[in-house]
Amino acid sequence: MPLLELTPEQTEALRQHLERAADMWRRMLDAFRAMARQLVRAATAMAEFVQSHQSAPARAAGDRPAWMSPYGPPTGRHRRR
Repeated sequence: MPLLELTPEQTEALRQHLERAADMWRRMLDAFRAMARQLVRAATAMAEFVQSHQSAPARAAGDRPAWMSPYGPPTGRHRRR
């Protein structure tokens, strides 16, 4: 029997199976969308938390901490023994 020659019963059964499969995919995509929305909300909340709890202020370009000398490490004669 060639694939394109389906009986009316087979055609109806195939339509029902395809309908169920499409419904399953629709529900799965809806679930993934909901999870993605929750993930975005959680990531946004974490980013806001981190930004609000930063311990040190942002530094300007070229600004360095006091211990970082622009002239390199101290020479041997200045080190403690």
